[in-house]
Amino acid sequence: HRDKKRDKEKVKEKEKAKVKEKDQDKEKERSWDKEKEREQDKERHRDKDKEKDQEREKERHKDQERVRDKDRDRDRDKDREKNKEKEKDREEVDQNKEKDDVTKEGEKDREKIKDKEGDKDRREKGDKEKEKDEKKEKEQEREKERDDKKKKEKRSRTPPRSYSSSRRSRSSSR
Repeated sequence: HRDKKRDKEKVKEKEKAKVKEKDQDKEKERSWDKEKEREQDKERHRDKDKEKDQEREKERHKDQERVRDKDRDRDRDKDREKNKEKEKDREEVDQNKEKDDVTKEGEKDREKIKDKEGDKDRREKGDKEKEKDEKKEKEQEREKERDDKKKKEKRSRTPPRSYSSSRRSRSSSR
């Protein structure tokens, strides 16, 4: 009798243990399911965050492109203005060159005319100078002739020295 009672109690305890184990297993499964769900939620949130980040990145990219385009347009406008100014400067320089060329040609013409007039004046001056030179030469020739005549007259007045007297004068001067 006692053995049967013990056996029944053991069986009951075993059943209780089995029920407990089942309950624990169910609890574990529930907690595992909850954990899985949390993980899935996290994963969804990560995906959503990634999508948002990608959207933001796209927007940033678009903004940068807009800024670049604006900068390019601004640079192009500046370049156009510079080119226009350069063209104007070139035109002014060309006009100034033409004016300078015209004035230089006019000056050259004036110089040519002056040179022609100057040549005439020089010729006249040259002729006058030649005449003066000729007169001077004639006067010089006359003076030379006079000097020569005077020398000849002096020579003829003084008797020629003898050889010995000339030697004496030389030795005395030494």
